[in-house]
Amino acid sequence: MGLREIMKLERSMFILMLGVFLSHLGTYMVIPILPIMLRLEAGLTLIQIGTVLAAIAISFQFGSIFGGFLADRIGRRFIIGLGALIGAGGLIGFGLFTAYLLLLLMAITIGLGNGLNAPSTKAAIAALASKENQTTAFSLRGIAANVGTAGAGLIVFFLITGSSQIIFWIAGIIYVVLTLKSWLFLPRNCGDAPCPTIPPGAYRKVLKNKPFLAFGAVSILIWALYAQLALALPLRATDILPDPKNVALIWTINSVIVIFSQGIVTIRIIQRIHPLTALGFGMVFIGFGVGSLYWSSSFIHLVISGAIFVIGEMLILPTIDSTVSQLSRAEIIGLFFGLANVVAGLGEASGNFIGGRLLEIGTEISYLPWVVYGITGVSICFLVLMLKRWQPIQVALQKATEKENGPKHAPKVSPGPAQHRSHPYNSWEPKFRKRENT
Repeated sequence: MGLREIMKLERSMFILMLGVFLSHLGTYMVIPILPIMLRLEAGLTLIQIGTVLAAIAISFQFGSIFGGFLADRIGRRFIIGLGALIGAGGLIGFGLFTAYLLLLLMAITIGLGNGLNAPSTKAAIAALASKENQTTAFSLRGIAANVGTAGAGLIVFFLITGSSQIIFWIAGIIYVVLTLKSWLFLPRNCGDAPCPTIPPGAYRKVLKNKPFLAFGAVSILIWALYAQLALALPLRATDILPDPKNVALIWTINSVIVIFSQGIVTIRIIQRIHPLTALGFGMVFIGFGVGSLYWSSSFIHLVISGAIFVIGEMLILPTIDSTVSQLSRAEIIGLFFGLANVVAGLGEASGNFIGGRLLEIGTEISYLPWVVYGITGVSICFLVLMLKRWQPIQVALQKATEKENGPKHAPKVSPGPAQHRSHPYNSWEPKFRKRENT
């Protein structure tokens, strides 16, 4: 991902990237230390902590359903800003309340706001980048997100002392700024093109897309395991670090790794191999990254576990977004991203419920959660590689490569006869071009 490609992006794309930066700056001032604060300051049990985090993910699903639909129907600018404003209310509420039920309510509010915001932002990025480079745009989105995450960790570590409630207030204010930025500077409605008319059976069309549904089903498992780091690492830090809030620096370190490495990973790996191969190997790194927390006894050990995890993160996040865009239909792409975020919410919610229970069991059988994490990563890898051989998803990805307005640098499948198992995928190439059959 070179500077020349980045400079070709439209002004609206840079505004969206600024929004991604602000949302992650606000969110990751809270996420790394939220389990710690819920445990030490609110006195919640491990299962209750998992339930609060799961509530964010569950409400995220409902927000995603409405967010994707409304973004395509009335415009992305308003929905992006509305989601940020609702999220701001939830974050500030975390700074006001300590009762379990009120914390659950605030978690639901945050999830709903993020659910409205996220698919609208991703759909806008996909639409603006469709004639250029979707994979580059989503990788740039990942870099913007990690700049925000890195900044959040530094703010928490160096600037915030005393009461932890101020963290939630600052995060809420950042989300208010995100709201104003979106409403003032993003293009009205759906940009230069009119907002598409959503047919009455739009969701039915999405639900008939078997490759998308199969990919979504596997994605639930991917997101369930991915969610474990945000739960397990802070709670592990409470057991081994003198000041558990220093765990925020691990997210900063991970983000710096992504900022300097995501472009290389995208160009050297993601653009050259099958996306499901990238997902499979990414899950192995994520499983072992979380599982390796079992051996952690110091801050540096937590950093190493986070670094292993983030290698997998760099492989899976842009690949998932790019694959969803390739399996979607352009006229209702917001719905596809909305349902993709529902899938992410389902995975994270189930992951947080199960993770909280596993860690509770881990107080008696110390090695069990970490062994389960490692085995799960390897198992998902094998499942993803099996999905790669499924003919309907082969055909769907091949058709995506043949579209004239396809992204120039997205991973490519050779449009050979998919029905013959003797003609496997050739190497994925960095440019869309049709290959003549021999």
